[in-house]
Amino acid sequence: MDGLLIIPVLAILIIAHELGHYWAARSVGVKVEEFGIGIPPRAKGWERNGVIWSLNWIPFGGFVRVKGEDAGDMSADSMNSKPPLQRGFFLIAGSFMNVVLALALIIALVGFLGVTQERVYVGSVVPGAPAAGAGILADDRIVRANGEEIEDSGQLIAITNDNRGQPLDLTLQRGGEELTVSVTPRENPPAGQGATGLGLLPITSASIEIETLVPGGAAETAGIQVGDRILAIDGVEMTDSVIFNRTLLAAQGETVTLTVERGGERIDLPLAVPFAGIDVTQVTVGAPASVAGVLPGDAILSFNGVPLRDAASFGSALTAARGTTASVLIERPLLASTPGSPVAGTQLALSVPVPAFADDADYLEALGLAASQPRVDELIGTSAELAVIYADVPAGEVLPTGLADAWDQTTAMVDGIRQLVTGEQPLSGLAGPVGMGQLTGELLDQTGEAPWVAIVRLMTLLSLNLAVLNLLPFPALDGGRLLFVIIEMVRGGRKIAPEKEGIVHFAGLVILLGVMFVVAFNDIRRIVEGNTFF
Repeated sequence: MDGLLIIPVLAILIIAHELGHYWAARSVGVKVEEFGIGIPPRAKGWERNGVIWSLNWIPFGGFVRVKGEDAGDMSADSMNSKPPLQRGFFLIAGSFMNVVLALALIIALVGFLGVTQERVYVGSVVPGAPAAGAGILADDRIVRANGEEIEDSGQLIAITNDNRGQPLDLTLQRGGEELTVSVTPRENPPAGQGATGLGLLPITSASIEIETLVPGGAAETAGIQVGDRILAIDGVEMTDSVIFNRTLLAAQGETVTLTVERGGERIDLPLAVPFAGIDVTQVTVGAPASVAGVLPGDAILSFNGVPLRDAASFGSALTAARGTTASVLIERPLLASTPGSPVAGTQLALSVPVPAFADDADYLEALGLAASQPRVDELIGTSAELAVIYADVPAGEVLPTGLADAWDQTTAMVDGIRQLVTGEQPLSGLAGPVGMGQLTGELLDQTGEAPWVAIVRLMTLLSLNLAVLNLLPFPALDGGRLLFVIIEMVRGGRKIAPEKEGIVHFAGLVILLGVMFVVAFNDIRRIVEGNTFF
């Protein structure tokens, strides 16, 4: 239901956009005939001061209809009678209002809350890509690139693009240690992979507070209480969700010292972290894992004697065993038991033939498995709430900080559009109203910020998006119409024949509707298949 919040969010952005057009038309003496929210057919309309204010049945979009949309109307209050600069002003006014709204929201957040601190982690690595060859692993934190401290993902992307075709030194943080690797970003990467094959995971710094406890779980046994704030594990400071998850997964089967804050006091507690291994969720019939006797629901504890604490350790162990028969220790729970199989909880040693798969192959697919690493909250019997950490910004730096933030978002957006045009990113990366609704719901579920803050941040992003997209020089968009005005000015005031311009905009509208249909189909398929943005 949180996803439905996208409707008022889009409504606010569209109203701001159309108000820009409305005020621009009035300021140059053009009569506004209708101000509409939504796309016709009209549901209801009111007339005031000669303007029809309408609500329309299709709840996405809006429009300002001005006098002179008919090319033959050259009356004094018609848009057609106005010089090119005034018509251009009218066309850019909507995007201008969206930029103003986004800036106002960003500066307000910076002024009232401060700024968040972002840490850039590796979410995924494409097999066979330069990042994989350099030994970069999922959950590595990227600290520096060519010696420059990395403060956000946009900065890292810019540095990567500036170094295409030449070695780039990345300093990683892994397991409390730092290491430097060299990776050469590709100049023409395959679609959807990016220059290095890295899927970046930007994580906001946040404190971790205990929200619930499972009776009898490891956390309750250790003496953890609801409301405790986790400060450190074995002396390693817990400043975001990734390091918290990674540290506990790596500590499976061991007892760690958990430092918590309770009532202003620091308390050290011994936490015995259970060993869960890797959960098998699916097995392909006839595949090597199936032939060896692995069943859905099994937990793989070790592979050739290597304890499996997370996905990275499983991948490394499986890759090292290519072309051999590996010894696999599993634990079989009740749900996976079949007639004649051992009782629940029994550990079994199986021999699994590992195919000699290629470096760029999916190792789980080669084995015939689908698997997942354990959830940390289920592992220790608790759930944690993230509380984003804000850094105060001096009053004199609020405005430049907000402007810099808006600029970074805009440049990242333009680069994303470039990647779509060049084929580096697939069309499935776009989201329409349905996808934005899904994104809103997931954002509110995942964020450690107050819901209203998350909504405002989403609104600033979408407002800038709307401003940039509307100014693209594509027929039927404001930018496409602006292009015809610029051509008219270059030709010394000679307009292109209205019927020819109309044909171009109609063709653009047909293409846009086609793209919207494809995007809506992808959005619905994403939801049906259970895929997420995070």
